[in-house]
Amino acid sequence: MPYLEPLAIEADDKLNRVFIEWSDGHTTEHDIEHLRWLCPCAECKGEWGDPGKLAHTRELTPKQTELTDVHPVGRYGLTPVWADGHTTGIYTYEYLRKNCECAACLAQRAAEEAAATP
Repeated sequence: MPYLEPLAIEADDKLNRVFIEWSDGHTTEHDIEHLRWLCPCAECKGEWGDPGKLAHTRELTPKQTELTDVHPVGRYGLTPVWADGHTTGIYTYEYLRKNCECAACLAQRAAEEAAATP
Protein backbone atom coordinates (compact mmCIF):
# COMPACT_ATOMS: atom_id res chain seq x y z
CA MET A 1 0.00 0.00 0.00
CA PRO A 2 1.42 3.42 -0.86
CA TYR A 3 2.02 5.88 1.95
CA LEU A 4 -1.29 7.39 2.98
CA GLU A 5 -2.00 10.35 5.18
CA PRO A 6 -5.23 11.99 6.25
CA LEU A 7 -5.92 15.32 4.57
CA ALA A 8 -9.04 16.14 6.57
CA ILE A 9 -10.86 14.68 9.56
CA GLU A 10 -14.46 15.57 10.32
CA ALA A 11 -16.67 14.35 13.15
CA ASP A 12 -20.37 14.66 12.35
CA ASP A 13 -22.31 14.58 15.61
CA LYS A 14 -25.67 14.35 13.84
CA LEU A 15 -24.61 11.23 11.93
CA ASN A 16 -22.45 9.98 14.82
CA ARG A 17 -19.66 9.32 12.32
CA VAL A 18 -16.07 10.33 11.67
CA PHE A 19 -15.02 10.92 8.08
CA ILE A 20 -11.34 10.88 7.09
CA GLU A 21 -10.28 12.08 3.66
CA TRP A 22 -7.06 10.36 2.56
CA SER A 23 -4.26 11.39 0.23
CA ASP A 24 -5.33 8.71 -2.28
CA GLY A 25 -8.81 10.25 -2.62
CA HIS A 26 -10.72 7.71 -0.50
CA THR A 27 -12.85 8.93 2.41
CA THR A 28 -13.26 6.45 5.23
CA GLU A 29 -16.34 6.41 7.44
CA HIS A 30 -16.33 5.31 11.06
CA ASP A 31 -19.24 5.05 13.47
CA ILE A 32 -18.03 6.84 16.61
CA GLU A 33 -19.19 4.12 19.02
CA HIS A 34 -17.63 1.46 16.80
CA LEU A 35 -14.33 3.37 16.94
CA ARG A 36 -14.40 3.14 20.73
CA TRP A 37 -15.06 -0.59 20.57
CA LEU A 38 -12.05 -0.87 18.23
CA CYS A 39 -9.70 0.91 20.66
CA PRO A 40 -6.38 -0.90 20.26
CA CYS A 41 -4.80 0.10 23.58
CA ALA A 42 -3.74 -2.51 26.14
CA GLU A 43 -6.33 -1.29 28.65
CA CYS A 44 -9.20 -1.87 26.22
CA LYS A 45 -7.97 -4.84 24.12
CA GLY A 46 -5.71 -6.49 26.68
CA GLU A 47 -2.10 -7.59 26.61
CA TRP A 48 0.09 -10.61 27.34
CA GLY A 49 -2.85 -12.95 26.83
CA ASP A 50 -5.11 -11.15 29.31
CA PRO A 51 -8.32 -9.66 27.94
CA GLY A 52 -8.89 -5.92 28.19
CA LYS A 53 -11.80 -4.22 29.88
CA LEU A 54 -13.85 -4.12 26.67
CA ALA A 55 -13.91 -7.93 26.63
CA HIS A 56 -16.02 -7.75 29.79
CA THR A 57 -18.19 -4.81 28.70
CA ARG A 58 -21.57 -5.23 27.06
CA GLU A 59 -22.49 -1.57 26.70
CA LEU A 60 -20.55 1.66 26.60
CA THR A 61 -21.59 4.78 28.48
CA PRO A 62 -22.39 8.04 26.68
CA LYS A 63 -19.10 9.55 27.93
CA GLN A 64 -17.16 6.57 26.56
CA THR A 65 -18.58 7.20 23.10
CA GLU A 66 -18.43 10.99 23.05
CA LEU A 67 -15.51 12.03 20.88
CA THR A 68 -14.11 15.38 22.03
CA ASP A 69 -10.95 15.67 19.91
CA VAL A 70 -8.48 13.78 17.74
CA HIS A 71 -4.69 14.21 17.91
CA PRO A 72 -2.12 13.10 15.33
CA VAL A 73 0.55 10.64 16.48
CA GLY A 74 3.69 11.14 14.47
CA ARG A 75 3.09 10.42 10.79
CA TYR A 76 1.39 7.07 11.36
CA GLY A 77 -1.73 7.42 13.43
CA LEU A 78 -4.39 9.26 15.39
CA THR A 79 -5.42 9.26 19.03
CA PRO A 80 -9.06 10.01 19.79
CA VAL A 81 -9.85 11.90 22.98
CA TRP A 82 -12.99 10.57 24.62
CA ALA A 83 -15.23 12.45 27.09
CA ASP A 84 -14.47 9.89 29.82
CA GLY A 85 -10.79 10.91 29.69
CA HIS A 86 -9.55 7.92 27.70
CA THR A 87 -6.65 8.95 25.42
CA THR A 88 -4.32 5.95 25.16
CA GLY A 89 -5.58 4.34 21.95
CA ILE A 90 -3.35 4.92 18.95
CA TYR A 91 -5.25 4.09 15.77
CA THR A 92 -2.70 3.64 13.00
CA TYR A 93 -3.62 4.86 9.55
CA GLU A 94 -3.51 1.26 8.34
CA TYR A 95 -5.92 0.20 11.13
CA LEU A 96 -8.34 3.02 10.29
CA ARG A 97 -8.31 2.14 6.59
CA LYS A 98 -8.76 -1.56 7.33
CA ASN A 99 -11.82 -0.81 9.47
CA CYS A 100 -13.54 1.64 7.12
CA GLU A 101 -17.31 1.33 7.26
CA CYS A 102 -18.19 3.00 3.96
CA ALA A 103 -20.48 0.97 1.68
CA ALA A 104 -17.70 0.17 -0.82
CA CYS A 105 -15.27 -1.13 1.83
CA LEU A 106 -17.97 -3.17 3.58
CA ALA A 107 -18.95 -4.75 0.25
CA GLN A 108 -15.32 -5.49 -0.62
CA ARG A 109 -14.67 -7.18 2.74
CA ALA A 110 -17.88 -9.23 2.39
CA ALA A 111 -16.82 -10.36 -1.09
CA GLU A 112 -13.34 -11.29 0.14
CA GLU A 113 -14.83 -13.28 3.05
CA ALA A 114 -17.24 -15.07 0.69
CA ALA A 115 -14.40 -15.93 -1.70
CA ALA A 116 -12.31 -17.29 1.17
CA THR A 117 -15.14 -19.55 2.41
CA PRO A 118 -14.90 -23.03 0.90
